[in-house]
Order: sequence, then structure tokens, then C-alpha cells
Amino acid sequence: MDRKVVFDFDETLIKVNSFKSWVVFLWLHSIKKLNIKLFIKVSKLIISRKILKMDSHQEFKIKLMELKLHKSYDIAFGKKLSKYIHPIVFNYLKELEERKYKIAISSAAPNRYLERFVKDYISDKVLVIGAFLENGNLIENFEQNKITNLIQQGFIKENEKIELFFTDSYHDLELIKLAKKTYLISPSKKSKAIILKDLSDRVEVIE
Repeated sequence: MDRKVVFDFDETLIKVNSFKSWVVFLWLHSIKKLNIKLFIKVSKLIISRKILKMDSHQEFKIKLMELKLHKSYDIAFGKKLSKYIHPIVFNYLKELEERKYKIAISSAAPNRYLERFVKDYISDKVLVIGAFLENGNLIENFEQNKITNLIQQGFIKENEKIELFFTDSYHDLELIKLAKKTYLISPSKKSKAIILKDLSDRVEVIE
């Protein structure tokens, strides 16, 4: 049977929240490229979400993911994001890849930049699952949805255990329970307390 490992992305495989970084990047890069139309669109979305509080996080995410962007934006964003790859976690992934583990990267980050980034800077031999749009609806990959999507993608069967899991957050608690061992990467005090409370015997913290 295949030995399987799952990696979270934001603040695990990379040291930052990629979605927040993407929002800032789109705003700044549109100025740099003198793309006034895109700059205005992104500015309006930020104001609506952060200042006027008119859009929920989900609505904000959908509207950003619906933007029509040239592929050069994904390439430029990937280059900036690559500076924040977590070297310890990355080395674990490459070692496990060499040892023929079946690997999935599962994230709430949008697929539109996640897939390209992983292919360009991490590996082209892993399954990548992120958030995506289907008929205008946001299909999230968060908390319990991560397990559902791993099953739907054929990576695991229902209730199947995985060998290893890498994450930073208690939001992945259900997936942690499916893992024989979890590496908890630079967790917040809250995440550390919640996860170690009942699962300390199979969790290793990497600060």
C-alpha cells in the first residue's frame, strides 16, 4: 500500500499567508504595470471588504478569483512567494518524494496561483488541492472539506489513515486525527494548546 503524506501550504510549506500576499501583490503589481483597470477593480474590492465591510471573506475571495489576469501575474507572484518557502518543510517534502511517498498539498489558497506555484517551485509530482470556482460558486478546501476533497480526488479512502501530515493550525484538527504522525510547524499558542491537548503522543512541534 502507498505511504501517503499531506502538506498544508500557507504558513507551513511557505512562511506566509499566500492569499493575503496575493491581494497585496495584485494591487501593487497593477500599479507597476500601469494596469489602471485592474488597479481600480482590486482597490474597490479591498475597500468594500476592509473599510465598508460590505463583502464577506468568501464573497471577497470569489470576486478576486473571478478577475481575468494575464499568466504573467501568476509567474511574477510565484517568484515573490518563492522567497518564503520554509526550508525545513521543503526538505522534508523532497526527501519523502525521493522515498516514493504519495504526496498531496492541500490548502485553502486559490488553485489559480497555487497549482502553478507548486509546479514551478515545489514539485510536479504531487497532487495539489486548493479552492476553486465551479459555476460561480466557491468550492472551499478548509477544515473538514480537506478530507472530503482528498477522498474525491482519490488520494485516500474514507477513514483511511495517512502516514504524515504537516500543518500549522488547529483548523486542520480532523486531518491531524487521520495522521499517524503530524509535524506542527511554528504554531500559534492557540493551535499548539488545542492540538497537543489530546494528541501530543503523535505530534512533533517544529518552532
